[in-house]
Amino acid sequence: MLSKLLQTSSSKPKQLKKLHALVLTSGFSIKNSLLTQLLENLTLVGDMCYARKVFDEMHKPRVFLWNTLFKGYVKNNLPFESVLLYKKMRDLDVRPDSFTVVSMLSACGQLGSLETGKEVYDRARREGIDCNIIVENARLDMFLKCGSTEEARVLFEEMEQRNVVSWSTMIVGYAMNGDSDEALALFNMMQNQGIRPNYVTFLGVLSACSHAGLVDEGKKYFGIMARSSDKSLEPRKEHYACMVDLLGRSGLLEEAYEFIKSMPLEPDAGIWGALLGACAVHGEIKLGQKVADVLVETSPDIGAYQVLLSNIYAAAGKWHCVDKVRSKMRKLGTKKVAAYSSVEFDGQLHYFNRGDKSHPQTKAIYEKLEEVLKKIRSMGYVPQTRSVFHDVETEEKESSLSHHSEKLAIAFGLINGRVEDPIRVMKNLRTCDDCHVFAKFVSRVTSRDIIMRDKNRFHHFRNGVCSCREFW
Repeated sequence: MLSKLLQTSSSKPKQLKKLHALVLTSGFSIKNSLLTQLLENLTLVGDMCYARKVFDEMHKPRVFLWNTLFKGYVKNNLPFESVLLYKKMRDLDVRPDSFTVVSMLSACGQLGSLETGKEVYDRARREGIDCNIIVENARLDMFLKCGSTEEARVLFEEMEQRNVVSWSTMIVGYAMNGDSDEALALFNMMQNQGIRPNYVTFLGVLSACSHAGLVDEGKKYFGIMARSSDKSLEPRKEHYACMVDLLGRSGLLEEAYEFIKSMPLEPDAGIWGALLGACAVHGEIKLGQKVADVLVETSPDIGAYQVLLSNIYAAAGKWHCVDKVRSKMRKLGTKKVAAYSSVEFDGQLHYFNRGDKSHPQTKAIYEKLEEVLKKIRSMGYVPQTRSVFHDVETEEKESSLSHHSEKLAIAFGLINGRVEDPIRVMKNLRTCDDCHVFAKFVSRVTSRDIIMRDKNRFHHFRNGVCSCREFW
């Protein structure tokens, strides 16, 4: 009876919690079976806090139950919790399997934790865990999400077995890292070898075109999908969002807007959001306001879109409009997501917020930052105060900019680690114009490579040049 109730309540979090109390009164022989079903349902609806509570009540859970929780953490963008759970699993001498390794590599990819990912994989090999093609594809994805394209390519070339997932992972990874030429070259190689692309492959191809501003090529590949007799290649909302992003970032804002209106699918927040982001890049107020109105009506709980509109007004100096947007945000109860950056050193992730002074090395970090700022100013660095969306004096804007989380993370990287190793910074939001310029100058003056992953893509800084070629 309880098993049937769990099945019918699989998508209802409140009912699942009520059923939990009944499960606990069941006999020992069936309690673990019911808890297993309850755990799976909770991870599916994203209630990971309650899922962990259920897991902790289990008596000596078997490895597949650990894997259920790992998978849930990764699916719900809680990779750090997955890493902590893995450490607990190891402390309890529970032997992982290949599914554990896949989840952990995925978690490390989300975190940008390259050292931990390598350690997990190497330990799995030493312990004789089956590192099949699924594991190798996850490892490939982890390298790419950490910005290590060269290591990923070596692994790809050495793989004894490759499938469409392997090829698609590389193409998507190259696109994400700003190497559009390699992404498209690999796509052509894939076709020449008779490997049938899937919808993920084309997503990578369109993303590569978007990041490089290859409008004609993007239209060509989208047309191939749209005209294909293969229903599995029929463009999905993600592909439409890529096309909107491509047109919008290339300055073809009206064409992008008309493209959305002509879609055979109902445009979602991701598609409208892509156009609003392009409006922010090009300072297009009129269309941006129109798009923001649509988003507020369809997705009022997503504050990021209101923040984008506020930024568009602020960049144009329309502070009264900024105040109106922020007032509306307060009425709707929407909040701006706090920005943070992380950098890995010696297997540990170090997190920084703007103006953060909680790190044990705070004094050394700020001293290094001031030292670097002094050097790059003498080389021509001028703070991009347009990035500060407050109606304050220039001096105050520059002070606010100088302590952004990316800068603190880079300063930490400069005083730690080996000179020959790149500094890998992971940002949860889009990096600002000033931090982008700052990283270019720092890479030049320190001869250190800086790899920065923000919400949208990677930026590889080397000798004062960024891989994005200023198209981002």
